[in-house]
Amino acid sequence: MNSYILDNSLLEEFKQAISDHDDFLINTYSNYNGKNLWSLICSAKDWLSVSVNGLPYIELTHSHDDVRSLNVLQLITTYDIVLQSIEQLHRVFNMEYPLKKDDSVFNTAVPDDAYFAQIRACFGAHPVDLRSADGTKSTNKYFASWSSDISNLGDNGDYSVYLYSNNPDVVQPIRFSMSFAKIHEYTVKRYSLLSSMISEIEKKNDIFTEEQRRQKIGSSSDVVEQLQILLKENSTRIREGDGYHYEIQTLIELFTAPQDFPKEERQEVEKYLNSLHVLVDELYEALQSMTYCENGMTHGHLLHSKSPKFNRLHYDLEKVFEYLNNPYFRADRVDYHLRRLISKGVLPPYISRRTDKLDLQLLLLARLTSNEKNIK
Repeated sequence: MNSYILDNSLLEEFKQAISDHDDFLINTYSNYNGKNLWSLICSAKDWLSVSVNGLPYIELTHSHDDVRSLNVLQLITTYDIVLQSIEQLHRVFNMEYPLKKDDSVFNTAVPDDAYFAQIRACFGAHPVDLRSADGTKSTNKYFASWSSDISNLGDNGDYSVYLYSNNPDVVQPIRFSMSFAKIHEYTVKRYSLLSSMISEIEKKNDIFTEEQRRQKIGSSSDVVEQLQILLKENSTRIREGDGYHYEIQTLIELFTAPQDFPKEERQEVEKYLNSLHVLVDELYEALQSMTYCENGMTHGHLLHSKSPKFNRLHYDLEKVFEYLNNPYFRADRVDYHLRRLISKGVLPPYISRRTDKLDLQLLLLARLTSNEKNIK
């Protein structure tokens, strides 16, 4: 097993920060000045995961010289993926990359980033097309030999290559060595910057939340108009199609259903619709205060009945709601489930596939919640 690994707990903390604030991040960065930077965040997170979790399995002590040389390249390339991810994340979050001129690890004539790029090039990234022998500008081109293990020679480093110049007057090759411990130290220093990114994500989310709280949501005495306002605010404050989108859209459908029912059912659904106003108020307060809760709302049972009375009809109800919400659901398959609900008294006998879907949804939800204590 390779001992030059990175702290997995830091990566997990970063991934958790992404998960905890994904609504904000998607809403903000999926179209940021015309660019989908959310895709970049996901790519960086995924490749950090591949790199950090894969590092322990890079075998640096393989018995075959050529395989060992390729595995050294794999280690360097894996570190480079980590570095690129960190740099890209700095760009996404408009953070200044603090190690741009740092030279504290390799202590050479060029910054550490430039010197690591030279190591990467010499040890396999493009060893037959080198523009420098030490990371500094050069008029000559160089070509690297195969890489060799030199740790057993007591030399300064673990692996080295010989660099041959394209200048025929330069006869002696240049030995270029690198140390696993040094490139690991260099990578850890940059990988540790994930901590500041976690703080930055939380800071930006807090700023966004406070800005939205200060923005007063419009109000209307017309319940459908109010719900349309909330639908728009949900897209801005959480994100389009997520958050409370389903609840708000369902409420709009319920309040705009044709209500082509006999008098008795009209009275029943009117009572149910009146009870929904408290849910509209709850949605307004949740969006205004930016207190979105994935575990549901106090009055969420008005749209999602939890009454044990219907446990034995769970599958039938599931299929009817799929028929109502899934345009690709085969309509003829719902007939059996409607008959089941009618036979159990959940729906009246005149209900069929010919019933308007919005009316069916309204009547069904009214019946499912009719025994809830909050219905008055």
